[in-house]
Amino acid sequence: MLEKLQSTPLLGSLPVELVEEISLFCKIKKFTKNEVLFYENDEVETIYYILKGSVKFYKVDRFDNEIFLYKLSKNSLIFDLSKLCDEYILQCFANAEFIEESEILAIDAKKFKALMKKDQKLMRRIMKESFLMIQQMQCIISRDIVFDGTAKVAHMIDNDLKDFNMLKKHEIAYMLHMQPETLSRILKKLTRNSIIRMENNQVAVQDSKELKDIYS
Repeated sequence: MLEKLQSTPLLGSLPVELVEEISLFCKIKKFTKNEVLFYENDEVETIYYILKGSVKFYKVDRFDNEIFLYKLSKNSLIFDLSKLCDEYILQCFANAEFIEESEILAIDAKKFKALMKKDQKLMRRIMKESFLMIQQMQCIISRDIVFDGTAKVAHMIDNDLKDFNMLKKHEIAYMLHMQPETLSRILKKLTRNSIIRMENNQVAVQDSKELKDIYS
């Protein structure tokens, strides 16, 4: 466990003694694709850190339709920062479901919060991680509000090609809040313009500059 924790960007730079203490209240759990980590409004006493894989977050409307929010991948914390500064149990704000086989570090929230309040190095590390999360959320909000369909597809291909090629086309359309038919039309247009090419139903980038220009 200690070796695993020291290999993570989250804890690797911290003193060995501190990481050893954290290792006493951690567990590593494995999940399969489509397995649920938690549901909206669940109350948990655990902070999660993605060691491998990725998790999608979504809500369900009154017609039982899934509304995709965002996804987090390897080396990402799953937690509510505001609740790390008080005595409340962490409450989930959305449903979390794995989109591939994943490995999660489960940390006892109560013990972690107590240690964080005592150790400034750990507090600063968590604050830095929080700012990175905020930046990521800002990028997601900007993408969904400002980008048109072509820009959304170009941005995902340029920044997340591995997931783009791993997921099925209807899953990508769902994540980008568009119809599968719209996604197909955009991919055909990008192919005609020699910006991408399709190889065995996989996307390969031909003109990286043109791809970036679409959304930047």
